[in-house]
Amino acid sequence: MPTELFNTVNALVEEELELYKSLGELVNFEEEKVNESDMEGLLEVLQQKQSIISRQEVLLEKWNEISASLGIAEGREGPVFWNTLSQRIGESGYKQIVKRIDEVRELGQKLLDQESKIRQNLEENLAEMRQTLLKMGRNRVAMRGYSQGMASIY
Repeated sequence: MPTELFNTVNALVEEELELYKSLGELVNFEEEKVNESDMEGLLEVLQQKQSIISRQEVLLEKWNEISASLGIAEGREGPVFWNTLSQRIGESGYKQIVKRIDEVRELGQKLLDQESKIRQNLEENLAEMRQTLLKMGRNRVAMRGYSQGMASIY
């Protein structure tokens, strides 16, 4: 049982770390798009980020299932979860899991800091970005009108 629990928890931690790494790549791309004032590219990146965030939400449900299987109501963020996990998988496995969780938290904090800088840059360039967005909207409306006009000719 302890080995099975360790393997399950370790797999969740590794999956979470990979999701954060993927998110990190997208945040870097997002920063590029903001710096380039590429609103269309930025919207694409945000959609891709949402996909990863959805996968993180599914992962959180798996953590909640483990918490429930351990008989804990509070989830993984509370000390009861970690104390119980330590007792069930042993000190060595626990230390290994905690080390990887610390990596996840550090990466998460780094991404939050980077996102904050991106948001600040975006706010500074908001007027320009709004103009671009309006222009994109007008171009799409014009293209639809053109397409409908061409269709009525044929």
